[in-house]
Amino acid sequence: MADYISRTRRLSTSTPVFSTVEDLIASAPLVIDPDTPVTVIARHLIDRDVHCAVVDAGDGTYGIVTDAVLGRRVVGEGLPADTPARVVMTHPASTVELSGSSVEALITLLDTRADYLPVVDRSGTLRGVVGARDFALAPTTAGVGMLEQIHRTRSRAELIDRARRAPSVLGDILDRGLAADRAIRVYSAIIDAIIRRSISLVFADHPDLPLDRFTWLSLGSQGRREAVPFSDVDAAIAFDDDVPPETMVRFRHAFADVNALLTDAGLRVDVNGANASNKAFSRTNSEWRAAATRWLTVPGENSRAAMAVQRTGLAVIASLLVDARPIHGKPGLPEVARVFADFRQHPATMDLLLSESLSHRAKVRDRTLRDLFTGKGDSFNVKTHGLLPVVSIARWAALGVGSTELQTVKRLRDASGSALLPSAQADRLIEVFEILQRMRLRHHLNRLRHGQRPTDLIDRDDLSPIERSMIGQAVREINTIARRMDRVDRRATPLSRPDRRKTT
Repeated sequence: MADYISRTRRLSTSTPVFSTVEDLIASAPLVIDPDTPVTVIARHLIDRDVHCAVVDAGDGTYGIVTDAVLGRRVVGEGLPADTPARVVMTHPASTVELSGSSVEALITLLDTRADYLPVVDRSGTLRGVVGARDFALAPTTAGVGMLEQIHRTRSRAELIDRARRAPSVLGDILDRGLAADRAIRVYSAIIDAIIRRSISLVFADHPDLPLDRFTWLSLGSQGRREAVPFSDVDAAIAFDDDVPPETMVRFRHAFADVNALLTDAGLRVDVNGANASNKAFSRTNSEWRAAATRWLTVPGENSRAAMAVQRTGLAVIASLLVDARPIHGKPGLPEVARVFADFRQHPATMDLLLSESLSHRAKVRDRTLRDLFTGKGDSFNVKTHGLLPVVSIARWAALGVGSTELQTVKRLRDASGSALLPSAQADRLIEVFEILQRMRLRHHLNRLRHGQRPTDLIDRDDLSPIERSMIGQAVREINTIARRMDRVDRRATPLSRPDRRKTT
């Protein structure tokens, strides 16, 4: 990793082939009104040689009608020829801004699982439409191609073969000039696709178990879209309230099959921890709400032992509810996460979670007494002793200001300027997090290229003096900020969201 500094600078400043969404637009969009009959839409698509039409809803929102939807709804389902566009359109369609980053547009496309995105300018006026094909020459092409291959897999063996190529695709994306944090988000989208396809393939063998009775929640780094090749694929299940207990048992057996397929596909599943087949992590929405309410309102009563158990339990449930992101089932904010909407009204719970968050202290070395005597073990655990303390601080700080953001950097930005996290300290944590995240990713990929299993332990002897100095400075920054946060009187100081309105 001797070339780390120069490479990370290049990673964070490289300019992709296409830098803005405007660069991706090849022609004017086909625009129709909501009452346009499907036969007219089909004729326009053929005449313009395009694959979608944008429906102007007239209220500032847009819908999308694709040739694939027309084929499925009209030909397959037999809708009449005079069916208006409003019946078959996807509405409201997620939009991207004309001057926005092409990479962010692709990530939006992947996150929403949309075929096309309307492009608007800052005034909200429609300026174009982009789809996966439009990213053919962008640095994320490899990610798009991988997603297409995953979606088209027809067997478990085929999915395993495709999925095991994901780390090399991540390396390819980086080599094409995409910044590390954005490459990680694309990689997380690929992992989402692998999980969704695994669910579909497994449940094809269980026709008695409907796919619409549960929501699959990605947790941890995958939930935050910060996963790297060594990351665990943590998950939880939220069943509909009317799913009976005996049916949930059969679902869990199927989820165990999904876990096995994910493992064969090269992903890390903790079979004894947060996974979909674990009864403790697969409950109905009502059960999750009850558990969250109990954790939130009864913070470790009666004994020191109960307090210790409560602290651990609260940390787990906070990670589950606050980091959880639905990737199958009901989209949007998980129902169970709504329990934490009044988090700030429970100061004892806030104290517990802050204490747990600050217990993850940064360290320069991961070394035991035995290592000291044997001369071994002079290493830096970039996750446990670098990234995890920042992630924990960001999670708690975001809760403290009522933010629903998932990504660590966005959480820090939301909390920036609050009583708990002054702007200058938030900026330093963001910088530290991005440096350590790039370091971790490069370390993982370098080991994979040499046929080695990825690990978060970085041998300090392999680092340059500048790199060791950067780690030392990062650790000092994290711990200084953590100590200050520990001194803040949470009960006396309201942790309201910072006012970001511009003054005149």
